[in-house]
Amino acid sequence: MPQLGQGILKGMSITLRNLVRPKITRQYPEFKRELPERTRGMLTVDMDRCIACLQCMRICPDHCISIDQTKRDFDGSGKPKPFAVGFVIDDSRCMYCSLCVEVCPVNCIYHTEEFEAQAYNRLELARQFGERPVDPTVDPTPPRRAKKSPTGKAGAKAAGKGAAGKGAAKDGAERPRSSRREKSGEDAA
Repeated sequence: MPQLGQGILKGMSITLRNLVRPKITRQYPEFKRELPERTRGMLTVDMDRCIACLQCMRICPDHCISIDQTKRDFDGSGKPKPFAVGFVIDDSRCMYCSLCVEVCPVNCIYHTEEFEAQAYNRLELARQFGERPVDPTVDPTPPRRAKKSPTGKAGAKAAGKGAAGKGAAKDGAERPRSSRREKSGEDAA
């Protein structure tokens, strides 16, 4: 019996000692902790610098990055270049490994100090970057090249066969074809 009383007294002495000590708990939402300099927080993208090389999307082990790209000619050279239209980072899948940051040739993707990824729905954690406005004066379709005409004897033969083939197709399209029902009806009569 004496051991039972000693345990209770020892526990109560610890409780009373901590009751009078000042509290060291931080009130988190009001007072945030200072983060180290190299903290890997949530990813963000500078869409003005992105060249849509897709290297970050390929190297991501979690496949949390997806990029929609198109090709447009913005510099007037006539050769279309890749252009990122949409850039999505799914924070619910990202493990903050920083491989995408290291592989980016123009350093347009980087970590921020933000680390609080919260949402009521998992789909809300997929953050959309991009949806850049498209210049209405630029035609998004690449210019079509004029086909070169075949030259020489081989080219003349190919041109003749092509013309004959087109004429035959037109003749076949002009003739009405009878359906199977009509044929079966003729056979029965």
